[in-house]
Amino acid sequence: MTATVPAAPSRAPAPVRVFVAPTGNQFFDDIGCWLVEAAQQSGRAAVLVTDRLPTTDGSINLVVAPHEYFELFDAPTADLQRAAAASVAVCTEQPGTPWFHLSVDTCRRGLFTLDINPHGVSALREVGVDAAHLQLGAVPSMVAGEPTGRRPVDVLFMGGLDDRRGAMLADLAPHLHRRNADLRLFRFEKPSRDGVPGLVFGDDKYQLLASSTLLLNLHRDRRVHLPAGVTPPPYFEWARMVEAMANRCVVVTEPSEGFEPLVPGVHFVQAPADELGDVIDELLADPTRVASIADAAYQAVTGPLGLHHALGPLLDRIETEVLPRLSDHVTSSHPTKGLWRLGASKVPPPVRLGAFRPYRAVQVEAKRIALAANAALRRLDATACLLDHGTEQHTIRRATRAYDQVEQSTHAEPEVSVVVTVYNYADVVAETLDSIAASEDIAFEVIVVEDHATDHSRQIVHDFIDTHPKIPMLLLAKDANEGLAAARNTGFAAARADLVMVMDADNHIYPTCLRRLADALGDDPGAAATYAMLEDFGVQRNVRSAIGWDVARLCRANYIDAQAMWRKETWERLGGYRDDDEHVYGWEDWDLWLRLAVSGGHARLVTQMLGRYRVQPSSMIALTNLATDDAIDAIRERYPTLPWGPRED
Repeated sequence: MTATVPAAPSRAPAPVRVFVAPTGNQFFDDIGCWLVEAAQQSGRAAVLVTDRLPTTDGSINLVVAPHEYFELFDAPTADLQRAAAASVAVCTEQPGTPWFHLSVDTCRRGLFTLDINPHGVSALREVGVDAAHLQLGAVPSMVAGEPTGRRPVDVLFMGGLDDRRGAMLADLAPHLHRRNADLRLFRFEKPSRDGVPGLVFGDDKYQLLASSTLLLNLHRDRRVHLPAGVTPPPYFEWARMVEAMANRCVVVTEPSEGFEPLVPGVHFVQAPADELGDVIDELLADPTRVASIADAAYQAVTGPLGLHHALGPLLDRIETEVLPRLSDHVTSSHPTKGLWRLGASKVPPPVRLGAFRPYRAVQVEAKRIALAANAALRRLDATACLLDHGTEQHTIRRATRAYDQVEQSTHAEPEVSVVVTVYNYADVVAETLDSIAASEDIAFEVIVVEDHATDHSRQIVHDFIDTHPKIPMLLLAKDANEGLAAARNTGFAAARADLVMVMDADNHIYPTCLRRLADALGDDPGAAATYAMLEDFGVQRNVRSAIGWDVARLCRANYIDAQAMWRKETWERLGGYRDDDEHVYGWEDWDLWLRLAVSGGHARLVTQMLGRYRVQPSSMIALTNLATDDAIDAIRERYPTLPWGPRED
């Protein structure tokens, strides 16, 4: 009789610990959660860790975004280096960037590294790092599900704003202003978490993608990080692409490298930058093609490219080849050798000398003289007006028939009053009025305040009134110049609508602007004002007014243009634009935004490009910026309860 030998108990696979920085970019939390979920699908115990460093405890330690994790974790350098040696870094950054170089410092201490893009794998291997490609794919929690009915967002963009992306988005404005676009822009100034305007994470992000037909992908500008003349490869942003595809949102991107095994035209659409607008139009006109691409991409990233299919074999390899060597490696001298550039954020910044301003006194005096000259000219204007009309201000009123019919109750009451201030813009003011006249689906009136220009601006507006009698339009032409703030206040006071749109005489709006801004205020009764992104044109292509309401950012600089729609009652409650202080000359709109912030109110950003801002070589703001220190100090003292940062000497 043969004895039965009991089988040796099978050993459970090594558990997985995925480390992310608790104060880092929350997007890396999302990637960490994907890895945990994929590891669990592969049959391993896995958890997300944010409160301690990796150790040699028999676990597979995956550190997401090592450049950030080891930078932000508060521990002695030697401890960080040994933790890096005990880890498998999961690199996410594009080669050539400062963040990639910091990642290299940590990867060189470990025995093995993963990178989500083939370009990154190649770059790591070139510097002697043993690296493998982690092919990103979907995990079940990433799929938000199909919304009922038509997807409300036609085109979605989510990304950090730089000059390259800004210029490309500006070029797309003519294609997007009629679409239900949602442009989620933000600035990379520090690690971003919940509450940063423009950013969404986790389930909120997946739901947004599931509510969008197309995801627009534009490469960020990496030239600043590379030697002059070096062109960075067009990196395929795998993480963002997979999220979109898992939610059947079709990716439309610039040409990219490293997208294999996905196939352009089958799983996503790529086109040169100057053709993206036409491609967007063609796709939105062809829902059958959109559905075909969306389904093919979904099947790919949730099927054969599911993240657990790639991660599982890599974890097996790490357990077999890396873990047995790890303890000896960490206790050796290797972890503390070599370049280690991380930890700069934990070092007190160097004492900086004040800005070198050798002509500061001259600039201050020049500004004083210029402002005094402006004031003198206004006094002369007022004196001449007094001699001619017996009063220091005489305003000539000229209206279209349609405007007077409103007063006679034979024409629709305006929902919006558009206030346009004019001073020496004879060559462009008609373009501005044309853009307003083309507004659709809303009853509006136009109030032009001509501030005693020295060119023929007044006559241009007269002629426009004569040729557009069906537009409710009023010209208030002053015979004494009073300045921009007073001109805007004159327009607000004359406005008959509850909502007032502020415009300068050289800017434009798209036909959909007034309707969409008015709807935004209707949807948000607590908002005092609303603004949309503006397409720069003229000597510069970019976007502005692109970041949501953020009081701390507003204290650093005015990032919201005056071209906005206000509730008239808010303007009245705040006291209108300040016209009695030379410190706010050129910053009248910033001062009003700050007063809104002090009052506890807020403005709402409509995440679409609905207006156009003309960038000219010179403007009134040039005088404002001639000398700013005294003006900024005065504004800070006026609103001391706002979250001002430290003064810069």
